[in-house]
Amino acid sequence: MSFSVNGGTPSGYYQSILELETEWRQKGTIHEAGQVIPFDFGRAADFIAPKSIESSIHSALTPYSLQPFGGYVATISSGRVWGEAGAVLTPEGKLIFDLSQEYDALQNRMLEADEHPVFQQWNDPKLQHLEGTVAVLTFCGSHNYFHWMYDVLPRLAMLKTSGIPYTSIIMNPNPYGPFVAQTWAMLGISESSVIRTNPEAYVEANQLLVPSLMMNSHYPPWATDTLRKFLLPHRDESHVTPERIYISRKKASSRRIVNDEDVICSLEKFNIVPICLEDWTVGQQIQLFASAKVIVGPHGAGLANLAFCQRGTQVIEIFHAQHVVPTYWMISNHNELEYYMVYGQGIPDPAIRFPGLEDVYVDIQRLKQTLHLAGLDT
Repeated sequence: MSFSVNGGTPSGYYQSILELETEWRQKGTIHEAGQVIPFDFGRAADFIAPKSIESSIHSALTPYSLQPFGGYVATISSGRVWGEAGAVLTPEGKLIFDLSQEYDALQNRMLEADEHPVFQQWNDPKLQHLEGTVAVLTFCGSHNYFHWMYDVLPRLAMLKTSGIPYTSIIMNPNPYGPFVAQTWAMLGISESSVIRTNPEAYVEANQLLVPSLMMNSHYPPWATDTLRKFLLPHRDESHVTPERIYISRKKASSRRIVNDEDVICSLEKFNIVPICLEDWTVGQQIQLFASAKVIVGPHGAGLANLAFCQRGTQVIEIFHAQHVVPTYWMISNHNELEYYMVYGQGIPDPAIRFPGLEDVYVDIQRLKQTLHLAGLDT
């Protein structure tokens, strides 16, 4: 690794890698500057309506079909990576936005290209040079279990499919839980091959190898299929798990069920066992979901494990009525699960301005009605 005085202040951006590829073609530098290799995500996604007692289903859960699109693996000669989030830049310091999307936790929204921190928070770091081809698997939300599973790990499979060798992987730091180390061990990847980003990071490699973001392709069924292929063989089959489970968020910092004990008490009559996933290893979580026949739980990252369920598993997701995100409905459809939903009521908090962070009250009678709709009896 070598250092230069600085890399210059970033200026301008490409909305997508395709804009950069067009420029390469116009300049006749397509082979020297890099290439964009299309990636086929395979089968279409077919989403059917959830089953529910609710008279009005949120528009985010509207049935539709979609052929996956937009997948690619790109090489960028002398490409650069900046900052803790790992923004991807050209050798000239222009941001490639579709590989560098950012979430603003204060505004609770994704940022536009011209709002990117690389323009707002440039810290003039020292540019470090890396020899060889370096893969990039950075993503702004990779500290979250769902985003680790769906925005990082499938992209590792894209790298392998490309057949292009690389010497190391640039990734975000991950301060939360052991799930990164556990999945890395399952996949046989050594931490010594990983370069972690930080606020002062600014690196340039002979060549960057960067797969497109899953979110930009609407999280295709291929991502779920890939997780099953990668991780199901590593389920902890020695762990005896219940067939009917309730995923409690009582150890979470947000979106907790305020009457969780009442919910647990009512579910016990249906032989549904409460589980805190924080107490389980990844291998045990995979076994838990792969063996379950009934899963009840509030919207939360732990439901990413629906990727490992068997076809026909019954899922009941509890939503904050003002915060409905279709992620786990989508995964349920990928695996042909029997999906139900019910609304809870958000608990206002003057310190919280975003419904997705509010705690939720569950109407026990409406939850029981949903269980009966699913054919579950006490």
